[in-house]
Amino acid sequence: MMSLKNAVISVVASVSLIGCAINVSPSAFFHQDSQQQPIDTTKLHAAIQNDKTAAGITRIEVKNKEGLTLRGVAVSYPNPIVNIVFFADNRMPISENNSVIHRLGKLPANILWLDYQGVGASDKAEDLSINAIKQDALTQFDYVESAFDASIPTIVHGRGIGSYFASYVAANRRIDALVLDGAFNNISDLIANMVPGFSNSFTNMKLHDEVHSMQIAPILRHYDGPLWLLVGEDDKITPYPISQQLLKDASSSEKYISVIPSATHNATLKSDYSIEQYRQFLARFTQ
Repeated sequence: MMSLKNAVISVVASVSLIGCAINVSPSAFFHQDSQQQPIDTTKLHAAIQNDKTAAGITRIEVKNKEGLTLRGVAVSYPNPIVNIVFFADNRMPISENNSVIHRLGKLPANILWLDYQGVGASDKAEDLSINAIKQDALTQFDYVESAFDASIPTIVHGRGIGSYFASYVAANRRIDALVLDGAFNNISDLIANMVPGFSNSFTNMKLHDEVHSMQIAPILRHYDGPLWLLVGEDDKITPYPISQQLLKDASSSEKYISVIPSATHNATLKSDYSIEQYRQFLARFTQ
C-alpha cells in the first residue's frame, strides 16, 4: 500500500497551478484505483484460524443513490458488545487491510466495512464527488440495521480520511458513539503535514468547494454523544495537537482521548494497548 506521503506527492503532480496558488480538486486528493479488484479475505480467514476463534464473514453489495454498487464485508464475532461501521483511510482497500477487521473483532464486535466508490471492489463513477461519498457513508450506516443485531450499540469509526465521513454520519444519523482515529481537521493542514515545506512553496492552496468542506471541528461543535479520539505518539501526519484541539472543540460531555505509545499514523490499532483503551471507552456506555 502506497504511503500517505507518496499519495500527496501524487496530488502535487496532478493539481494545476493558478498564479501562486495550487488547485486541489477531489480527484487530485482522494485516491481511486485504476482497476477494480475483487475482495480478498484470505488474510482475515488466516488470522481467525490462527487465533482459534470463529467469525462469520459475509460479502456485501449495496446500491448507492447513483446506482453504483459498493462492495464490502460484514464480519460477526462471537458475543459482540458493539456494531462498528468502519470508514477507512485513503488508499486503504479492504483486501489489503484484513488485519484491521480482526483486531476490531477482538473487542468483540461486528464490523461493517464497504470500499469507497472507485476503491478496491466498489464501482467507480465517471466523475469523483466528495458529496457522493458522503451520501455513500449514510447508505453504509443505514445498511447496518439489516446486517447486525440492533439490540447492541452501533458506533461509527473513522480512520484518517475516514474520520471526516464518520463525523458526517454522526451529524446526520443517530449513532451511539463516534471514534476518530488519526483524525485531521482540514485538508490544507493535512497536506502540509504530509509533505513538510510544500505549503510554504506557494502563497496558498485553492481548494475545490467539496474539499474545503471536509472539516471536522464544525461538526464536533454540534455533536453531543460519546466521543473517543486516538492518535499515535509518533504520528507526524495527524499529530496529537490536532486531536487535542478537536477534543476541545467538541461539545460532548463524554469525550476522551488516548495516545498510543510509539505508534505512527498507520499503526494506531496494532497494539494490545489500543484495543484495551477501546474496550474501556465502550464500557462507559455498553454496561
